[in-house]
Amino acid sequence: MFDVDEVPLVRGRAKSRERRADGDRERDCSASPPNYPDTTVDTTAQLAKIREYMAQYGYDAYIVPSEDAHGSEYIAAPDARRPYISGFSGSAGLAVITSTLSAVWTDGRYFIQAEREMICEWMLMKSGEVGVPSSAEWLISDSIDATMGADLPEGAMIGYDPRLMSISTVQSYLSSLEESGRNLTMVANAAANLVDLTWNNLGTQPGYPDMPLLVLAMEYSGKSWESKITDIRAEMARAEVTKLIVPKLDEVAWLFNMRGEDIPYNPMFIAYAVVGLNDVMLYAYDKAGRIDAVDAIRTHLNIDSCGTDICATVKDYDLFATELPTLANGDNEKIWFSDISNYFIYTSIPEDKAYIKASPILLIKSQKNPVEVAGMKEAHRLDSISLCELGGWLQETMDGLDDPAVGDKSVLSELIVEEKAVEFRSVHPTNKGLSFGTISSFGANGAVIHYTSSNETNVPITNQGIFLLDSGGQYLQGTCDITRSFHFGEPTDFMKEAYTRVLMGHTDLVLATFRTGVYGRALDTHARQPLWEGGLDYRHGTGHGIGHFLNVHEGPANIGLGYNARNQPIDIDMFFSDEPGYYEDGEFGLRIEDIMFAKETATKHKFNDYTYMTFEMISLVPLEPTLIDFNLMTTKQIEWYNTYNEQINTVIKPELAPRGKKWVEMKTKYVDPQTGAAAPLVTSFIFVIMTSFVAMFLH
Repeated sequence: MFDVDEVPLVRGRAKSRERRADGDRERDCSASPPNYPDTTVDTTAQLAKIREYMAQYGYDAYIVPSEDAHGSEYIAAPDARRPYISGFSGSAGLAVITSTLSAVWTDGRYFIQAEREMICEWMLMKSGEVGVPSSAEWLISDSIDATMGADLPEGAMIGYDPRLMSISTVQSYLSSLEESGRNLTMVANAAANLVDLTWNNLGTQPGYPDMPLLVLAMEYSGKSWESKITDIRAEMARAEVTKLIVPKLDEVAWLFNMRGEDIPYNPMFIAYAVVGLNDVMLYAYDKAGRIDAVDAIRTHLNIDSCGTDICATVKDYDLFATELPTLANGDNEKIWFSDISNYFIYTSIPEDKAYIKASPILLIKSQKNPVEVAGMKEAHRLDSISLCELGGWLQETMDGLDDPAVGDKSVLSELIVEEKAVEFRSVHPTNKGLSFGTISSFGANGAVIHYTSSNETNVPITNQGIFLLDSGGQYLQGTCDITRSFHFGEPTDFMKEAYTRVLMGHTDLVLATFRTGVYGRALDTHARQPLWEGGLDYRHGTGHGIGHFLNVHEGPANIGLGYNARNQPIDIDMFFSDEPGYYEDGEFGLRIEDIMFAKETATKHKFNDYTYMTFEMISLVPLEPTLIDFNLMTTKQIEWYNTYNEQINTVIKPELAPRGKKWVEMKTKYVDPQTGAAAPLVTSFIFVIMTSFVAMFLH
């Protein structure tokens, strides 16, 4: 599952690239009245009510971001403000409402989804497309064309909640708006958030979950939370600061070796932390029920032994906002917080007491310790077993259909496969659910990059198109993310070319050699070059970092085009996805995604004493040979393909039930690197026997 990194789509076959009209799936705002698909969410009442509040509070416009107060990508139900007000449910986007206009900005992963979900009162602003203004540009523009500008009067008041927007984002808006004579104005307090007021006027805004918290044992974390505090304090001493504010939920969870269930798919709990040179404070939601009343948590945090050990003082979550300004009260206080912290934190700390820099936890967390590295490998072994069992079930179910060309939605559909993706993972005792919502998409639905199947969009899976499955499990040992594209019939030549070019890029990236100090943007072209050579591309990043039983997307390094000042170079023991793809609007989508980690590699020379690295793949699930044109691939790429299949047969196949073993054998036949020809049955049989002997020896 890819992170945000939009790039222009190269259109190699202009005529066939035109989006098809599909009134059943996307809104038609040219009709009178507009035509809507069943997936559209009517937000007429929300727009009317929030405009009443805008008038009451004196706002000419109001900004609604996607994030919560912790800058989370995935959010709990009460923080889903932008989806509530706009109807658009994608994980990335921003809404702006004026007295007469409403618009949502999102990136290329969500264009089609937004068209399917929003009523026509909402304009879809396609971020990154030529001629589309940013939200700030739109707010300051005097254009009478609604798609180009809000046409707000000079002196207009633009409201926002400072808890929900980062320091850098607000400062960017301030720079643009103040030059234009418009004013960015924060709501008075949390109780004055206009979406919350609207939500509770028209219904009831949900609350946070109250599920128990989990202590992550040393056998999984590899390091005590007290040792982590010591490491962080060393970084603080080097920076000459006295306190570190930790607002990011994954950083809080990692720091304290604790996990929760407050955020869908991400094992976080709602909390802030403040690390001092001599104390540690944890501001936790439901402190009384989930910490004070639980002996195991109290013992873990040394709450009752502060005199002798590093301990945590736990306070109510709501006290953070009250006590935040007092953190800088001492004469010599220097407070460290990141520029991606929310703007409320920034306004609460005097400028001369603030030290604004990326959190030291961010980089330390991304470089896994030896126990975490071993855990990630084990998690992906378990997840690969599950995916291979699912692959065997898929093939058997397809083969059992009365008419595979038509399919049977009651037997094999997108939603049924979603359920199976959970079922096959749940057999592992350390499984803790999914790491994100499964993308189970067949045919044209696969072209919707972040597609979510529903009762309205669910279709049967047949042998007439590509089925894309992007899923991942959470395990105590680590977080997983994998995508496979299947075809159960005869693909078109273009499907095979597109898939093969994606596979070639996928292979070239994992085989890359690079040195310390190299950023992911320097490696991205390894994955895109085979696509570019065919005039193809994709609108997302090539690789995102991934957490250890944490977020499925993790910084500060990634692999994608473009410059980001917050990115860091790739280093040893960082884990990344490798996921090029291709999407043909209205027809199909395909992607190959595996998880790999950076490790040191031997080189003949060692210029300037650099450490040289390559990647090791830890996802072990067969690719789709039906979609591969081996004649396009180089000898080196085919050799890697064969080696990868050997690993699957050695590590995964012995753990499978007969159905899964049969599927693996069918999908991992040896291919002659010189001719690109699949081996005849006898050769493949020998290949399987040899890998079986290797497996027996290793066991």
